[in-house]
Amino acid sequence: MQFGFTQIRPLINRSALVAISPHLDDVALGCADLVAGYPGALVVTVVAGRPGPHALTDWDGKCGFAQDDDIMGARRLEDDLALRQLGAIPVWLDFLDRQYAADWSSPDPNLVAGAIRPLLDDAGVVASPLGLLHPDHVAVAAGCFEVARSLPSLEWIVYEDAIYRATKGAPKEAIAKLKMQGFSLEPFEVARTGRKRAAIDCYTSQLKGLGKLVQNAHKPERYWTLVRTS
Repeated sequence: MQFGFTQIRPLINRSALVAISPHLDDVALGCADLVAGYPGALVVTVVAGRPGPHALTDWDGKCGFAQDDDIMGARRLEDDLALRQLGAIPVWLDFLDRQYAADWSSPDPNLVAGAIRPLLDDAGVVASPLGLLHPDHVAVAAGCFEVARSLPSLEWIVYEDAIYRATKGAPKEAIAKLKMQGFSLEPFEVARTGRKRAAIDCYTSQLKGLGKLVQNAHKPERYWTLVRTS
């Protein structure tokens, strides 16, 4: 699917961006150019909680971890190193990745909204994912849009979820769903930065699992301004 873009435009209050990331790496994969333009931005990762004892998951095995490794500790360290490349500060929430949930479920969007809202008191701009395919992404995006509706004066940016955007029709379907919920999206461009690749390279474990899929993250990022229409 092809998207039209308006010209690159300045954003308000460049010192106060809060970017919401479903997993540890999603902002770097899909939103790095924006974050790099806001020194000191907060990157809030929602599903960054440490699970209790559990069997090694298939995904974590692909990423090179063993049964008794502190997987989320290692991944948080990667995230910290990556966000330093972008000049950003990590904030990790304790929701569990659905691969660790006993009932194989994603976080409740209402609980996500409640956890995110207090972190936006000093925000001038918020960026959140479009919410494509992965249930964690869908749940986090739904929570973010709930908050966005309750804070109409706050500038809100939507970024396209890298990797998942490659699935034909996924972005179009998500945008259509938002329109039905009373939002419209106005596309714009963000200048590319050479810092994104260095940030992505810090996620050494995830890169093992993603393999060639990571190539999608190096394509131009896509952004929209979220407009509340009802």
